[in-house]
Amino acid sequence: MKLKNIKIKNFKSLKNIDINLEYLTLITGVNSSGKSSLIQALLLLKENTSILNLISQGYKQFEEIGINTNLNSGKYAILGYKKYLLTYDSTDDNINFELSNDDNTFNIVIQSKENFDMKLSNGNSKLLDIFDDNIFCYLNTDRASPANDYPLSKDNIDKNFIGLKGEYTAHYLAERKHEILPIKQLKHPDSITEQLLENTSHWLGEISSSVSISATPYPEIQRVFLAYQYIFGENTTAGFSPLNVGFGLTYVLPVIVAILKAKPGDFVIIENPESHLHPKGQSKIAELCAIAAHHGVQMIVETHSDHFLNGLRVATKNKIINPKESQIYYFDIEKDSLNTLAHPVNIDEKGKIDNWPIGFFDEWDNQLDKLLW
Repeated sequence: MKLKNIKIKNFKSLKNIDINLEYLTLITGVNSSGKSSLIQALLLLKENTSILNLISQGYKQFEEIGINTNLNSGKYAILGYKKYLLTYDSTDDNINFELSNDDNTFNIVIQSKENFDMKLSNGNSKLLDIFDDNIFCYLNTDRASPANDYPLSKDNIDKNFIGLKGEYTAHYLAERKHEILPIKQLKHPDSITEQLLENTSHWLGEISSSVSISATPYPEIQRVFLAYQYIFGENTTAGFSPLNVGFGLTYVLPVIVAILKAKPGDFVIIENPESHLHPKGQSKIAELCAIAAHHGVQMIVETHSDHFLNGLRVATKNKIINPKESQIYYFDIEKDSLNTLAHPVNIDEKGKIDNWPIGFFDEWDNQLDKLLW
């Protein structure tokens, strides 16, 4: 099920925004402009999904339901002090979220003045399905760094969960390396099979040429060891620890696996997939996202990368993704109120952009003008 729209009122700097979501929604903009707040709003709903499902169980439609939500601790959403969550100049004590698709609308009100009670009104619990553990995947910008070994967690792997930081990615690869990609079009052109591990290696090869990866579990110590090898013709190097190869390889690994393991109907949120990657690698990750989105994975990607943007533009021109399947929003701050402004930006079938808001990936031109004149 595709989520088509989210409206948010009075949440941090998001005083009143209305975001149309496509299969690939790109969120970009200046620092501290509300991009992460949009994602946090979705994570807050994910955090409380199990409670909401229990309450609404057996009710296809419901008028109003109230619960108490913890905003300062949790697996997905740690939002800090409640006094900072309400838009500072708001005259309303309620925070409002509204999710909708073609058929249903789901409205959540957080009554912030007292105990942050959450109320659901005029809702259809079917919209909660996108937050199911087998559908929802979130990778934050602070991902697992290179290390000698990584944690082993059968419970999380059984739930299809690789960790908020991708910390269980190594174990996921070790356990499911022979699994066939749910979306066959994500198969890398150089891959012989449609198996997860082989295709992970080939997509990593777009970041560092000729690399191959292996993951070996050691249940007796509850750890998993990653190793990178380089294959040159008939020759293969010894396995290198993540500590002895480029930082970007391990940092992007959860991003690649999160996309390759996704199936049509999944909902994937990734922050800064471009981190620590060279320009070509950033563009290739955009291409991978475009393929997944075109085949039914709904994605929200927060990025500061013009290479990621241009990778999406090229993917659109090459008909990897339909222009109607992507949407870009440039976030800025209104100077007088400090509230978020969300400017929609569209890519046409030739990969061109119809309008360029001031500040939207224009720094190259700004600096070039200074060099020329």
